Amino acid sequence: MWLHASILKLYSIQCFCIWICMLLSQYAKADPLLNTDDADIVSAKHCQLESAVNRPSGSQASYQLNTACQFIEGVESSISYTDQFVDAGKGQWSAQVKGVIQPMSQWGMAASLQISQQNEKDKESIQWFLNIPFSLVYLNNSLHIDSNIGYQYSPRNLNLLRWSLASNLALTPKTSVSVETYNQDQHAPLLQSAIHYSILPNILTFEASIGQRLNTFRERWFGFGLSFTP
Repeated sequence: MWLHASILKLYSIQCFCIWICMLLSQYAKADPLLNTDDADIVSAKHCQLESAVNRPSGSQASYQLNTACQFIEGVESSISYTDQFVDAGKGQWSAQVKGVIQPMSQWGMAASLQISQQNEKDKESIQWFLNIPFSLVYLNNSLHIDSNIGYQYSPRNLNLLRWSLASNLALTPKTSVSVETYNQDQHAPLLQSAIHYSILPNILTFEASIGQRLNTFRERWFGFGLSFTP
């Protein structure tokens, strides 16, 4: 019964995301499963929607919805929500503002500030994250290299210098692969790989990923998501 309900809920979320995406006339390329941000933002006067589902080993499956818009030239604002399928109602909200420092050509740079809160009634659950994405493009736009360096402040945890490094390589006109490594806490870094397949060329892309923490096989996860790129 629980599995059936979870599948129905997951199917409803993904169908809703596809429907919203079809309403948008412009959509920037999105990677809902990757933690590493790039130096680009959504197109001016348009919005985007990302959706993703993750299933860690030994834990509950969770979903994430993210919207991002560029109402002010050169500045992207976004809101996201993450929650679990079973123990719902305890999700995390976050809001982010991202600005372009160097527009993308052969390379690009941006800066973002994100605030997130786990519990609306608990002010100490608020976290701040300042991030600097840097991107490079090679091989006639077939290879993308993205790196992030950031600083996270949390009242309950020790402040953390965060970093990440990712690469994306186009294998065919419809298929590309990504690999990234990053840290989220003071423990060992994490490694994730993803495959991106264009269901509708240049319009709808399905993504799937697997990952684990580098020093243990017990902390693994898999996920999948949708992105829309007209």
